[in-house]
Parts: sequence; C-alpha cells; structure tokens
Amino acid sequence: MIMTVLALAVQFSAPARISTIDTGKLKGEPTELAWSPDGTQLFLQTSERDVTGMIKNPRLFVMAAADGKPQPVDAAPDWVTDYWTWKSNKYAPGSKTLGVEVKEDQRLAVATASPMGGALAKGGTSGDPGGGGTSVEEASSHAAQMQKLHVFLLTLNGENVGEFVNQQFLPGYTFGWSPKSLAMLAYRNQSGKLGIMSVEGGKKQQIDSTKDVILPAWSTDGSKIAFLQRAGKTKFDLYVVTVTQ
Repeated sequence: MIMTVLALAVQFSAPARISTIDTGKLKGEPTELAWSPDGTQLFLQTSERDVTGMIKNPRLFVMAAADGKPQPVDAAPDWVTDYWTWKSNKYAPGSKTLGVEVKEDQRLAVATASPMGGALAKGGTSGDPGGGGTSVEEASSHAAQMQKLHVFLLTLNGENVGEFVNQQFLPGYTFGWSPKSLAMLAYRNQSGKLGIMSVEGGKKQQIDSTKDVILPAWSTDGSKIAFLQRAGKTKFDLYVVTVTQ
C-alpha cells in the first residue's frame, strides 16, 4: 500500500516489521529511538516510571537497523544527542517560530466508573425491583469522586500530535521532525496511527495499517521513518517505512 501526502512529491511504503522487542526482558518501556547518521544503527532507551509517572532508571541499547536486536551499551553513542535535539525539538528544523504548541492543563475526571453496577448499569432504573440499583446517594458519591488530571496537549496546525495525562511530558515520544529539506512531521495521531503532516501547509496523511504508534523517527537523510508499535503488554514491534521523493 502506498500512501501519498497531498501536494507533496513524497510517498511512503507499507511498514516493514524489523523485529519484536520484549521490554519485559530489557526492563521498562521505550522512551527514545534515534538513527545513526549513516542509517545503519538505531539507538533505543528504555525507562521505568515511578508512581507519579516520571521516568527513572534509563537503560541504553544499540541495534542494527537491519535486524533490530537490542545490544546493551554503557553510554549512548555520540550521535544520539545531536539527533535527538532536532528530532524532538519544539520548533521545526531551521525555524524559530513554526513548531509544536504545548499546552499544560488540569482536567477533572471521575475516579471510578458510575454507576458501578445493578439495574442502572444494565439500562434500568434505581427503582427496578431486585435490581440492586444505584441510589441517588450512591450516584452522588460517585460523582464526588473526582480526580485532577495533569495534561500536556501537543498540537501543530490544529492537529493533536501528542497527549500526556498524569505522566512526564517526553519531547519526541509522540512526534519526530523530518530533516529540514522535507519540512514534515511524523506523529501519533488521535487514532494512534502513524500520521505525516507537511509543516507549513498542514496537509496530512495516515498509514492505516498502523496502531498504538510511539517514537516515530526519521532517518537523517529523510529516506526512512522508524517507529515502535505496541504488540502486547511488554512487547513492541519495530517498523520502518521507506520514504521516496
């Protein structure tokens, strides 16, 4: 399947699965994915989260882009810092004004589902005989069980390109800039699919076969997009999309 971004001479191949990464063995969850300058290697960082959603205990791996088998390393390669700086920057490469808008907000949400059970949960009323229904007092109690949610919302050209709820905001986790020559953004859209957007025009396309996408990452020459897709409780599939102009 070929996906084309409207008004741009760019095409995207169907995603090719490179490997399945079991983070249960590596410990933690993926929090960084980066390309080497020559496109032959990928860097992977996994991290654990504390009770407040902040990441801790990062673990570092390097893998060949061809097979996606993580090998532990003591320190990130020199190229990772430069790559991650432009990949996850607020602003598009080469721009100081055009970029991802980050809004921090508080929301209220019901801490537990209401009604919890009985006839109301089945579409009946609290007066149904034998229903064990939810009383007005119980419903009021549930409504009062509200919790504050700390939210970071990321948008570009009015499109949602990332959201963090009660978790640490990680730049580059839900989006990745292309090299300056392409002026595009790869991101996880609201459906969880891989989306691609032109930076200035806002033209966008999604890769329909994807889901639960994280860490989209363009290669430095703009010829590939790597990303991880959740494949189980602790497993993530590594995919690569080929980009042609």
